[in-house]
Amino acid sequence: MIKIIRETSWTDRFREYKVILNETEIGFISAGETFEYPLNQGRHTLYLKVDWCRSEKIDFEVRDNEILEFQCGALNGFKSLIYFWYITFRRNRYLWIKQVES
Repeated sequence: MIKIIRETSWTDRFREYKVILNETEIGFISAGETFEYPLNQGRHTLYLKVDWCRSEKIDFEVRDNEILEFQCGALNGFKSLIYFWYITFRRNRYLWIKQVES
């Protein structure tokens, strides 16, 4: 199972992110929400998408009965000041997602 926890940021607080697993859309996550999805064991690829922008892709492996936790969000701090640069030139890094070590 994967568990994704989304932070709240002012840039996208009213928008949902598409959750893409193995190049298939499996759901949406809103600001401040937690998204859970059961997985079979094996290797998987995960990323988030909003409009033409997305996060980097994360490759991971899940074992039987394992719960992997991820955190995600959008631009914050200094990066939010150069919003238009990110949506134009760094659109594959506009969102972020990272695995949380347990």
